[in-house]
Amino acid sequence: MATRTKWLNATLMLFLALALVVTGCGGNSSSDNSKSGSSSGGSSGGSSNSQSGGSGSSGSSDEQITLRIVSPTVVENPEGEVETKYAEEYMKLHPNVKIEFIGVPMNEVYAKIITMATGRDMPDIFINSPEFYARAYEMGLTEDLNTLLGEEFVNGFHPATLREAVIDGQLQYAPFFTIPTGLLYRKDWFEEEGLSVPETWDEFVAAAQKLTKDTDGDGNVDRWGFAMVGSKNGSGGSRFIPIMRTFGAAELVKNENGEWVTQFDTPEAAQAFQLYGDLVNKYEVVPPGPFQTSYAEAVSLMASEKTAMMVTGPHTIGAVLKQNPSLEGKLAGAPLPHAPGKDTVSVLGMLGFSIYNGSKHKEVAADYLKFILSKENQLEWNKVTGRFPSRLDALEDPQIQSPTLSGFMQAMDFAFQVPDVPFYADVQVAAAEGYQSVIGKQAGAEEAAKRAAEAVNQLLESLK
Repeated sequence: MATRTKWLNATLMLFLALALVVTGCGGNSSSDNSKSGSSSGGSSGGSSNSQSGGSGSSGSSDEQITLRIVSPTVVENPEGEVETKYAEEYMKLHPNVKIEFIGVPMNEVYAKIITMATGRDMPDIFINSPEFYARAYEMGLTEDLNTLLGEEFVNGFHPATLREAVIDGQLQYAPFFTIPTGLLYRKDWFEEEGLSVPETWDEFVAAAQKLTKDTDGDGNVDRWGFAMVGSKNGSGGSRFIPIMRTFGAAELVKNENGEWVTQFDTPEAAQAFQLYGDLVNKYEVVPPGPFQTSYAEAVSLMASEKTAMMVTGPHTIGAVLKQNPSLEGKLAGAPLPHAPGKDTVSVLGMLGFSIYNGSKHKEVAADYLKFILSKENQLEWNKVTGRFPSRLDALEDPQIQSPTLSGFMQAMDFAFQVPDVPFYADVQVAAAEGYQSVIGKQAGAEEAAKRAAEAVNQLLESLK
């Protein structure tokens, strides 16, 4: 009996010891998580980076973690240099974390994500945007970031960016930056020619004509007024749609029954298509080869001082200066021109990062997103690339409140919310096909508008 009692007492003592060990481990874990929430959640100054380095959310030092990230900006210049630098700094702070980028050009990235999802080879983090987030949500790819990032951190985003990132109350992606669409122009050339910044499209045409000229006197035009992005893809379509809205026509709008309908088949939309055709064929203020001019080519035209204006966002300032630093102080932004009696519009042109809901490293992924969204990193991103921060503390910094960027800041006030339909990228392509047919003289403006409407109505059928 005494032996049995001793055995029971020994067994009880063993269970108590194990319980203390487990309780101790749980206490440490709780402490680490609390530390991570208070440090990484902060978003001001350089201290956030060092605090993030002490975070326990990147796993134990013995556990080797690989974060795979699909990003289009990592293959761009100068964006890629900054993004790679962030990753390297994070890996130094967290030696057990390895970050692998899967770089995909912007015009191909959404097709790549769909392919990876179909092949069950999703990364931990992937790029997302107002043009794609409805499709990603429909496919069940996104984790709700409200919980992962925490209420306090989420409240630090600019409200306009959150409106473009939430579906059914779930935060689909963490807004990384915005590129509000406006008019980039050569401030020095405007001053030399005595031109005011155009507020209407008639004023825009007049300015473009005056800025198109033979600068070396050889009898051939070598400078044009407008760097048109005329490619048949989202890069071109995403610029045309805001222009069409400045004429009073929306690519998609909800009717009185709450159903999506298109206004491509309206006289106002036809006016926008006609503008594109006239800029190339009538006024001849666009360099040769607009069909082959995508974003990168248009940037090169601005950097090589071949063009005076471009419909784009503030990020293009950084891209142009990277190629031609001598243009520092010679570029400025303004809201888009508009048709008489209409208002200017803009689109945020936002990109952000989602966390795949099947990732095994969601907490580490969230910690990394908080790291790149610190005030210090947001301001560095803006300084190098010209793209606007998404965080309120960074947007309020004097670096952003500058004369060069003030026109793009004004444009943010006129931003419309991109329709949350899963095929929005296809709507952009329909717009691009329309303006190319007018520029190529294969269709008149009204016919192009009608064809674009037909293409969009076919897409809308998939919602029924």
